[in-house]
Amino acid sequence: MHDHKNIIKLLKTAQGQVESVIKMTEDDRYCLDISTQINASIALLKKAQKEILVNHLSSCVMDSIHTKDSETKIEEIGLLLKKLL
Repeated sequence: MHDHKNIIKLLKTAQGQVESVIKMTEDDRYCLDISTQINASIALLKKAQKEILVNHLSSCVMDSIHTKDSETKIEEIGLLLKKLL
């Protein structure tokens, strides 16, 4: 099932955090505070990525099984996993 609303919410929150990192850097804030904010942004982006991939598996890949195009989708997932891991 596509849950674009939650993914958009995560991405917009991450966007706000990145904007905060820029402002903190411009204001010459404490480096460790900036780093903490960057880690929070990265965590949100990773969570959004996981949700996107789960959606992909449950929609695009499942659809490909019914249309006999699953080999292509499995190859795509394999290539992505090589990049991520």
